[in-house]
Amino acid sequence: MEQYGQVIETREDQKALVRVRKHLACGSCNRCGGIFGDPEKNREDVVEALNPIRAQKGDHVKMEMNPNEMLLAAFLLYIVPLIALLSGLFLGRNFAISAGLSGSPDLWGFLIGLLAMLLIFYFFRRQETRLSRGRRFKSVLTAVVDLTEVPEESGPPWESKGTEC
Repeated sequence: MEQYGQVIETREDQKALVRVRKHLACGSCNRCGGIFGDPEKNREDVVEALNPIRAQKGDHVKMEMNPNEMLLAAFLLYIVPLIALLSGLFLGRNFAISAGLSGSPDLWGFLIGLLAMLLIFYFFRRQETRLSRGRRFKSVLTAVVDLTEVPEESGPPWESKGTEC
């Protein structure tokens, strides 16, 4: 996946903070602005990216992320907790029935499933600092570009366009 943005800060560890326009996959649902304020103000993100090309503050850049890494991150953040929830539901219900616990077995399953899902999220949160120091799951700056090279649909993040989220 490629994205375009503007470098707003460089760091000595060959990383840069890049202001980007939220991806078109975000759509125009306005949920970001509908819940947390004005959608016009929530159309930009700041992303930390690896900077092997040594782009400087103010440069317009092209960023790329390995699509396999992006799919793995989505799987870990969405599918693994869902699997934990469903596994906890079924295992907790069966445990409640076999152990003869008082109350509804479905309620026990729900509580154990919820606990399993929360434990997965807690584990991911604990790993966040370790992962943020690494190179995995990071975008990489691949080129300094001219504004004329930025595709229309990507739109510079510093310009106001449309009502995308």
